[in-house]
Amino acid sequence: MAIQKNITIDGIDVPFKASAAVPRLYRLKFRRDIYQDFAALQKSVGENTEESSALDIESLEVFENIAYIMAKHADPENVPDNPDEWLEQFNTFSIYEILPQLIDLWGLNVETQVKSKKKHRPIDRPMTTPLFLLRCVQLGLSMGDLDFLTIGLVNDMFTERENDEYKYHMLADQSDFDKF
Repeated sequence: MAIQKNITIDGIDVPFKASAAVPRLYRLKFRRDIYQDFAALQKSVGENTEESSALDIESLEVFENIAYIMAKHADPENVPDNPDEWLEQFNTFSIYEILPQLIDLWGLNVETQVKSKKKHRPIDRPMTTPLFLLRCVQLGLSMGDLDFLTIGLVNDMFTERENDEYKYHMLADQSDFDKF
């Protein structure tokens, strides 16, 4: 169920993988939260164009780290353990060409299908890696399971679990089924 996409970088076809394991892998490797980093990166790139780029070094490093972790996740045998070694294979590595494709891949990864049946207060905090991993633990998912699931599917599973506890104001009985 994980999503893979090949992106051509400097004439090299590079596989990238997005799954529910990416937030954990990113946290382990870089000691940072990918949700927060992705949001900040999208904001800073959205304010600039390739012609008038004013991206700071931290934004560029975050972009390289996100790209690296998704590439390492897709091809762990051939991608080096160090992002700098991985980047050395490319002469050019344009944030403006690659990031939109990674954003699309990430968007497919976090896409959900299930709506909550509970009418409760809106969530007043953004998703973070610890919150996402807490939901995984609450669902009984192992870290190995995350390689095969998308973030959106995990969130859908969590919503469905919450929907199981929903108290319907009216339940169908046999006569309702007979009428149907």
